[in-house]
Amino acid sequence: MSSKALQFIQGRIGGLKRIEEACKGEDNIIWVHSSSYGEFEEARPIIAAIRAKHPGYKFLATFFSPSGYEYLKDDPIADFVFYLPIDTPWNARRFLDAVRPVRVIVSISDYWLCYLREIRRRGIPAFLTSARFSPDMVYFKPIGKPYYNAFKHSFTKIIVNSESSLKVLQDNGLTNVELAGDPRMDRVNAIAAEPWSDPVVDKWCGGRKVFVAGSTLPDEDDECIIAAANANPDDKFLVIPHEQGKAQLQHLQNAIKGRSVLYTQAGEDVAQAQVLIVDTVGMLSRLYRYGFASFVGSGFGGGSPHSVIEPAAYGIPVSFGPIFGVQLHCEKMIAAGAAQAVSGRKEFCDWYARLKNDPAYCGQMGQAAERYCKGQGGVAETIAEIVMA
Repeated sequence: MSSKALQFIQGRIGGLKRIEEACKGEDNIIWVHSSSYGEFEEARPIIAAIRAKHPGYKFLATFFSPSGYEYLKDDPIADFVFYLPIDTPWNARRFLDAVRPVRVIVSISDYWLCYLREIRRRGIPAFLTSARFSPDMVYFKPIGKPYYNAFKHSFTKIIVNSESSLKVLQDNGLTNVELAGDPRMDRVNAIAAEPWSDPVVDKWCGGRKVFVAGSTLPDEDDECIIAAANANPDDKFLVIPHEQGKAQLQHLQNAIKGRSVLYTQAGEDVAQAQVLIVDTVGMLSRLYRYGFASFVGSGFGGGSPHSVIEPAAYGIPVSFGPIFGVQLHCEKMIAAGAAQAVSGRKEFCDWYARLKNDPAYCGQMGQAAERYCKGQGGVAETIAEIVMA
């Protein structure tokens, strides 16, 4: 059994009892549910915006995945953090009896029918935020009818982040929909503005800007970076794989011709390495500040790139694979001149060479990225007003 599966099981043993004990005597709780760490990060700025204007509320965060719970369990953004008990009618009733939430916020896409039906039965205002929909989703087919009904009757508002998602829902007869934009833009802008540094990375890069590749998968993502690193042995590459699996880390180290070192094994001579591979989690959004340009993984075989606005907030060019999925920003950033989609390692290496050989192009692309991010702030406050109305 994998370590994640073990955490998933062990974290739920006795979970309802712990929730009951924690919430006993507490009032004015807003329950925020996210599948994972990434989805919570889109809810985080909404929580902060609500706290700023309504300090009397407390927040209970639940997660389906260990990647959310393990990282956020000690984070002060939430007053209580738990795994979500398995979705059964009994668990839903007991959970809601214990928490007695005055509002429910579901971030992006983790829908559990028993909980949603019980929320509706009790008349609790519920909000789906940062929602993303495409016409081919199962929710709009006969087999997805129970979910469609939940969207229609359980959520007070479905708050979408794009015109395309708004149109999909309206075309399917849903009227409880509102367009607000992407609240994570506020979060990434705030992170980019914060002073932060890492001593290992500082020593490795020696004050020079490097190329940063984040959330890479062991597919064409990694092959693009390997090809560029091998073609540019005098340049430094900071690589942050998405899962940090042993096989992926070993392949990166074996395939890169220059010296590479894992972050957790970096020694005093780390500055001699061409490639630093970060084999730990939680720093990616801040590590992009070390870059003169970036690549964001999962755009080849992962369905859509991860957060492309994280590097853009630092005013650096962004690249990613050709599969955008429901990613909100890829096409808009390309149109704004802030990003480049690449079809494979050759196209990526050609783009990298252009960045090196044409500083004006690199600078213009970075400026476009910064303008794009700064021009889309304030969404979290808008959503907070909708939730608390």
